[in-house]
Amino acid sequence: MMNATDAQRFREATRKYQGGNLSQALQEFRELANNTNCPWNKAEIQTHEVIVLVEMGETAAARLCLDELKRAVSLLIGSPSDGYEYDLEVSLPLMVRYLEIRVAYAEGKKCEALRLLDELVSSYPKQLSIAEFRETSQQVHVLRGFLLADLERWDEAKACLESASPPDKWRSAYCYYLGRCEFELKKYRKAKEKFREAISLGLTSPLENEVHYTLGITEYYLSDMRAAKYQFEFCAKAADKRDIDMARLWEWLEATSRALGQLDEAENYHKLMIDSLPKKVN
Repeated sequence: MMNATDAQRFREATRKYQGGNLSQALQEFRELANNTNCPWNKAEIQTHEVIVLVEMGETAAARLCLDELKRAVSLLIGSPSDGYEYDLEVSLPLMVRYLEIRVAYAEGKKCEALRLLDELVSSYPKQLSIAEFRETSQQVHVLRGFLLADLERWDEAKACLESASPPDKWRSAYCYYLGRCEFELKKYRKAKEKFREAISLGLTSPLENEVHYTLGITEYYLSDMRAAKYQFEFCAKAADKRDIDMARLWEWLEATSRALGQLDEAENYHKLMIDSLPKKVN
């Protein structure tokens, strides 16, 4: 157990994390971990450090911190078990497994993350049911839906997401993924509703571009060419275009412009599409 001073610092760092001040929260978690002599306390603090690094997009640093944490926990706990009380001997291995899922997901290892997630749920049903892990349990459920969608298992993903209760900070991504399932299952009106909800909640690039792009295609399939073109134009103006297939985007803008009778614009977009195609090497 932490002393009163460290416990107060830990609560302050946690509040900063919850308030979105990630860089300062990270600094305070690191200082706290470096200054404690208790290996149990240090391990618990490092679990929060890994989460902050993941949410900052510092995936390589998160992996290094996680590997260090796994080594420390393996020295502290020989045989992990499950139980209905929050106790570091039981709870730390669960936290480590959860962090492995988050880091693997951030690394783009979707199949591995899903395998780890299913192992976590089957290994720790008691711990995941206690109040201290209520939010973690919710995140695991939602994350499973995200992973199933990323693996294009649309029916399973939709059923999983519809039965989930996303944390507030995950709600925009949750709406996008549920909308994407509806889109892939050709339920375009439901997809449109979810995409618009995701946008209203606020998204960050590249997911923001993906939502607007897919909403544009949805509007096209619903025969609203003006609305479709608006969404595609949003993507064309995006500052970060790294994850946008520009040739396909210009092609969609050409199609919507032609449908609206804007032939000069359509011709311009056609030229942009041709220019953005990979050049053949002789």
